[in-house]
Amino acid sequence: MKKLFTLAISLVLFVSFGCSKSNDMQQKSGITTKKITIAQYGHVFLYIPLYVAKNNGFFKDEGLDVDLVSTGGDEKTFAAVASGSAQFGIADPTFTAIAREKGQGGKVIGSIVNGVPFWGVTFNKNMKQINRPEALAGLRIATYTAPSTNYTVMKKVLQNDKTPIKAKIVEGSFGSLIAMLKAGKADVAMELEPVASISVAEGAQVVYSLSNVFGDFAFTGITTTDAYLKEKPEIVQAAVKAISRAIKFIRTDFEGTLLIAKKEFPEVEEKILRLALKRMIDENTVPQTVVLSKEAWEHAINLRKDVGDIKGAALYEENVDMSFASKLN
Repeated sequence: MKKLFTLAISLVLFVSFGCSKSNDMQQKSGITTKKITIAQYGHVFLYIPLYVAKNNGFFKDEGLDVDLVSTGGDEKTFAAVASGSAQFGIADPTFTAIAREKGQGGKVIGSIVNGVPFWGVTFNKNMKQINRPEALAGLRIATYTAPSTNYTVMKKVLQNDKTPIKAKIVEGSFGSLIAMLKAGKADVAMELEPVASISVAEGAQVVYSLSNVFGDFAFTGITTTDAYLKEKPEIVQAAVKAISRAIKFIRTDFEGTLLIAKKEFPEVEEKILRLALKRMIDENTVPQTVVLSKEAWEHAINLRKDVGDIKGAALYEENVDMSFASKLN
């Protein structure tokens, strides 16, 4: 029960997923609020804009009473939105395009995580910073198991524009990569935050950044259905505005954001949360704006096409609606 970093290493809290009374109108202090449910992959540090919006009352300011539920999967998150169990989803935005190919219409309406937030950590003190793909040659690189985004992006890097780099991907489950490093089964592990910063606190160093390699990349977005967009545009606008305010808060009030991170992830030491948050802001995985760019979308879609998850064009214009987000910039 006292495994301090279980949540941080697994990165996901799997909790019971249930339907909420999303259509109830509530009266609080004389103010009418709309009760909605937001489904998330899990309680993940990367989703800090969502937790800032809720803790700082930004949703309530916009007339929304928000319940968060965790689904345990990107596809399950969009399924919850498509079924009406949740009005919005926080997960890999490319699943809207995957769902559309299966006849379920949905749109990405904002960005939550921008870029590819995996960092290469190692306990090898003699290893230098890796600034170009060729420097990965000869290394054993630990990633989550295929077909995870972690595995897929590293596979893409090692293909190196059809000039393959002779490095080996070693697959491991969530929570196992750092143990693989310590056991000598890998040279570098590609990890999310706050696990990367936990490793640094244990004596590792960060030598590689996929956020720098891929630039703008649609990693996590807020999604809803085509029908909900048409039926409840005022609620969509309110939700996007709350997230936009949260992103601006994170970029202007570091200490205030850190307090929320401590509340949401009390099992992780403050110094580690501080490192993790700073890295995410500095490398723009916390987006600079809630607007998801066409370039970021196409980078993510092209990767999905490479692994065969998407067969069609998956056009930005069909799957992304930034009309609400663009009003806020």
